[in-house]
Amino acid sequence: MKTYLECYPCFLNQSIAACKMLHLSENECKTILNKVALLIPEIDTKATPPEIGSLIHKIIREETSIQDPYKEIKRHSNQLALKIYSHLKNRVIKSDDPLLTAVKLAIAGNIIDYGAITNLDIEKEIAKILQNEDELITKEKQQYFSYQPLKKSIESAKTLLYLGDNAGEIIFDKILLEEIKTQNPQIKIHFAVRGGPIINDALEEDAITAGIHNIAEIINNGATIPGTIIDKCSEPFKKIWQNSNLIISKGQGNFESLHPSKANIYYMLIVKCQVLARDLGCSLRDIILYHEK
Repeated sequence: MKTYLECYPCFLNQSIAACKMLHLSENECKTILNKVALLIPEIDTKATPPEIGSLIHKIIREETSIQDPYKEIKRHSNQLALKIYSHLKNRVIKSDDPLLTAVKLAIAGNIIDYGAITNLDIEKEIAKILQNEDELITKEKQQYFSYQPLKKSIESAKTLLYLGDNAGEIIFDKILLEEIKTQNPQIKIHFAVRGGPIINDALEEDAITAGIHNIAEIINNGATIPGTIIDKCSEPFKKIWQNSNLIISKGQGNFESLHPSKANIYYMLIVKCQVLARDLGCSLRDIILYHEK
């Protein structure tokens, strides 16, 4: 997905939100915003929003000398999600179609995103997800919810590359990974995280906290970008990418940086951006399970 003019205010808003989160002074904030503003005229509209986002957050890290500004938020997100893990797991076990329920919960967990939703109240949003799951899934449109093809792909795949997104959200991913293993015990799963701190995207330590190492091999993609840009990823990651029968991509950042692709990818996300909603022909906050054929 390319960068649109409507993305520019979002870049500035992300910068302001990060400054406020770090309790920076007005002068410190202005210094960062000035540097971000100077970056905007240099933006190539063919670049994806995650590429630009990585440059903005590099400025923030350099100006504050804080290498992982969202570290505490990620820790808090993981703790909150782990508290409801048993509740979510029981919901899957007791459902008529455990895999479908696990898929829906994994997508619903994508709401935990400080890059796209800067005023997020995690506890409130998680409670809303659990209470309003039925309302959320009634928005499904068949063209954007390819569950049956995904189920068949899971049953036949020998290798799965699962592209993680945010901390906290990965506990929801763990539940889906466990159900995938139940459906296909022989499947080899790689779970990919970012190569370095970027917004609240999950790192290896977050995946270990979630317990994903008990189900899958955790790998980092070698890039500090809030998405997956294959050319910028490490060679080990590229090799796994090329050799995977099936790829599940979580979150808007991964979608923006990968779509369109020739790989066998299922994108799972909540639409959090009017530009993306317009491109897909769907509505804001829709639940998406989109198969890139």
